Amino acid sequence: MLRKIHLHGHLKEFGDVIELDVATAAEAVRALGVCIPGFLNVLREGAYHVVRGSIEKGFSLGEDDLLPLKLGRGDLHIMPMVIGGKRGGILKTILGTVLVGAALFLSGGALGTAVFAGAGITWGNVAMVGLVAALSGVSQLLAPSEKGNKDDASFTTSGPGNTYDQGGAIQLVYGETITGSVLVSGGVDIEKIKGPA
Repeated sequence: MLRKIHLHGHLKEFGDVIELDVATAAEAVRALGVCIPGFLNVLREGAYHVVRGSIEKGFSLGEDDLLPLKLGRGDLHIMPMVIGGKRGGILKTILGTVLVGAALFLSGGALGTAVFAGAGITWGNVAMVGLVAALSGVSQLLAPSEKGNKDDASFTTSGPGNTYDQGGAIQLVYGETITGSVLVSGGVDIEKIKGPA
């Protein structure tokens, strides 16, 4: 049975919709690799999400499902997976520079003019936020965070990890999950505690 295989993102350079006679997702990838030169090389360089059926209501296929699971009558979608930022600081630097430039350009050089009437925010405030973002990005580029050593992992306390990095994403989770924590704000207080005399 001919099945429609939809390629998304940068994979569209090989074609938008391709029809092949395949029964499983692994068979589809193998057939695409044979029919399209360079397709498998591009697949090896990235991470991809495979969905059987429609993108909105389809069944997401994991690595264990690619070989044994028959596709039935549903179409197959192969799309690049969104991967988190590398925290390199380049995006912050560019964003900060754009904010400073926009503040100077949109205010006509007078940074004291108001952004919104009655809001109390001036273009000078916008420029300062941009400057802070740019300097924060530059500092991340100059002194990147250290990578932890994975060799000393303990399996007695395995579970979700905790995030302490600046600029880390804060997830919004619905339902019952087991998660780590994200430190939003922290501080250290030093107090002298008198013991018994």
